[in-house]
Amino acid sequence: MTIDTSVRDVVVIGSGLSGLTAAHVLKMHGIDTLILEKESDLGGRRERRHPQLTLNTHRVLSSLPGLKYPVGTGAFPKRDSVVAHLREFQDKHGFAGNDR
Repeated sequence: MTIDTSVRDVVVIGSGLSGLTAAHVLKMHGIDTLILEKESDLGGRRERRHPQLTLNTHRVLSSLPGLKYPVGTGAFPKRDSVVAHLREFQDKHGFAGNDR
């Protein structure tokens, strides 16, 4: 794991739904943020969970800021849809690896 040692205003622990949302809002306000993730790949931990894993919150409540789940996603997204959603958000906003 490579960690950027430059000074940051805030450190966000974890790159799940909450961590990415927090990092996004901080970035929107011009706050330099470092996201630390235990896994080397975003969503890696979720991909190793049971294939039938399903969120217990509706997709509208579980989507990341400014990014809806694709048409056809079930009301309660399954594991692969959640991982794809996280990755799409990561790519869209330039969050990558532990050296963000």
